[in-house]
Amino acid sequence: MTSHAVIAIAASVGIVVLALVGQVPTYRVAPTFLLPLLWLVYFIRQRLHLHPVHYALFALALLLHMLGTFGFYQRSFLGLSFDIYVHFYFAIPVALILERWLRKSLLPGRTWWPRVAALMFMMGFGALHEIMEYGTYLLLGEERGMLKPSTSYPFDTQRDLVNNLLGSLTALTVAAIVHAARQRAHPSKTASGDAG
Repeated sequence: MTSHAVIAIAASVGIVVLALVGQVPTYRVAPTFLLPLLWLVYFIRQRLHLHPVHYALFALALLLHMLGTFGFYQRSFLGLSFDIYVHFYFAIPVALILERWLRKSLLPGRTWWPRVAALMFMMGFGALHEIMEYGTYLLLGEERGMLKPSTSYPFDTQRDLVNNLLGSLTALTVAAIVHAARQRAHPSKTASGDAG
């Protein structure tokens, strides 16, 4: 069994267990959306040139979101809303996955364009997620929808997008540092696009 499969199975079990033991009822249906997303990334892993570490980080992001089933989205940790941590962290694996895919598939031999494109894609995904949140509020109401305007921070959407941006920039900065270090250590290998 590959490391990707182990990650997918372990994360799937974690998502289902959290949905069953949690206290917030809306998370009972979360596996309906999260499991297909987790397994879609697994099934297209070769096209994505998916690194096992990036996939593990992605699976952890889904599990982090599922902790909302214990009411964490209404709590703060170390002075920051749980929502801030989720949006910041979620952007990290997504940006890393996108950067690697773009660098190895669409823009081989380039270094900065894949990073810029990954940032733009990640911010687009973040914007679509915020629109989806608002759509669930309009369709399902505040009790069942994802957006809770009467109890949440009034600038939740803006704050979420800022944290997506900060997480993406963090991931892409780390990727740039790692690639530069690898290029110094193995110039011929990274010149052909084989690194990281």
